[in-house]
Amino acid sequence: MISIVIPAHNEAGEIDKLLQEFSFFDSLELIVAEDASTDGTVEIVQEFASRNRNVVLTRSSTLAGKGAAIKRGLAAATGDVLGFIDADRSIHPDDFMQVVDAIHCGADLAIGSRRLPASVILQPQPLLRRILGSAYAALARALLQTTERDLQCGCKAFRRSLWDALIINCDGFAFDTELVAKAHKKGFVIAEVPITWRNKADRKVKVRRDVLQMFKCLLSVRAEIRR
Repeated sequence: MISIVIPAHNEAGEIDKLLQEFSFFDSLELIVAEDASTDGTVEIVQEFASRNRNVVLTRSSTLAGKGAAIKRGLAAATGDVLGFIDADRSIHPDDFMQVVDAIHCGADLAIGSRRLPASVILQPQPLLRRILGSAYAALARALLQTTERDLQCGCKAFRRSLWDALIINCDGFAFDTELVAKAHKKGFVIAEVPITWRNKADRKVKVRRDVLQMFKCLLSVRAEIRR
C-alpha cells in the first residue's frame, strides 16, 4: 500500500481534479490533510470520499502550517511507502508515481526534483521567487551539509522505516528541508528524480514572513544535527 498525503489549505479550485487524477492508480491511500480551509475544500473532499473508500480526510480548525498538516496526515497513513504532494497540481500524479518507483528500486527517500538536467519546467516561477529559491537551496546545502539539489519541491516519497526513524519538528514550509537533511545525516539512501513541473500562483506563501520562519528552522536543524 502507498499512502499519499495531500496538505490542503483553501484548495477548492484544484483538490477535486487532483483526487480524480490519482483515482486511476490502484493500491493508493489518499489522505487529504486539510488545514483550516474556508473555501469549501472540506465539503469537496467529503463528497469525493463518500464515493471513494481509499480517500481519507483529516482536519484542523486552526491554521497549523504545511509541515504540521503533512505530519498529521502521515499519522493516519497505513501504507509501507509514504509520501506527499502539493495540492495545487503543479506536479502530475504520473510524475509522483515515478518518484515512488525510485523507492521500489532501492531508495529510502525519493525527491521529485526541478533542478536536474532532465527536469521539465513548463511554467517557471517569477524571477524573485527563483532567486530566493536558489539562494535558500544553496544556504541549506551549506548549513546542513546536504548534496541534494531541490530540497523544497512538494513531491517526496519514502519508506515507513525512514519516517519512523526521524523526528521532524518544523511545522511550516521548511518541513521538506528538515526531512531531507536528517535522512542524509542518518545515511539513508536518497534519490532525486526529474519531474515535469508547472508553477501555480501561490498566494499562501508570504515571502517576508515565511522566508524568516524557514531561516530560523534551518538554524534549528543545523544545531540539532551537529549535536
